[in-house]
Amino acid sequence: MFRKIYVPVDNTDISDRVLSEALDLAKSTGAQLRVCHIVNLEQVTFGVEMIGVIELKDALINIGNAVIQQVKDKALAAGVEVEAKLIENYGSDIASIIVEDATEFGADLFVLGSHHLGSFAHFITGGIAEDLAHDTDIPILLITKHKE
Repeated sequence: MFRKIYVPVDNTDISDRVLSEALDLAKSTGAQLRVCHIVNLEQVTFGVEMIGVIELKDALINIGNAVIQQVKDKALAAGVEVEAKLIENYGSDIASIIVEDATEFGADLFVLGSHHLGSFAHFITGGIAEDLAHDTDIPILLITKHKE
């Protein structure tokens, strides 16, 4: 039985579905739930001091905090206690950040979403779910967005 579930989310429609599935699973099993949202600030803050950079960084962090608040609100409505966490990334590999945080939490299950971007987009951007599968021994429950 899974006791500690780790769920990375972004602000996409698939993340809404992932969170719903994770909340249902946590509620039915009594598992602890940690949800994280990573704000990637590498491109914004790599040492260049330009007009608007601080405002852009603040805007991205505010968006991230809004995602975290939505997670908390949805968990509260579902009657599930959740630890929601915003992580600022300044250039590290996202999968490595997730694995490190999940390991610190003691996660024994990942619940992840897959965007199904297509083979060319996947080649260009990579896939965090695939990277996680290579970087961890923690089992992964993959929630996909099926084509209509």
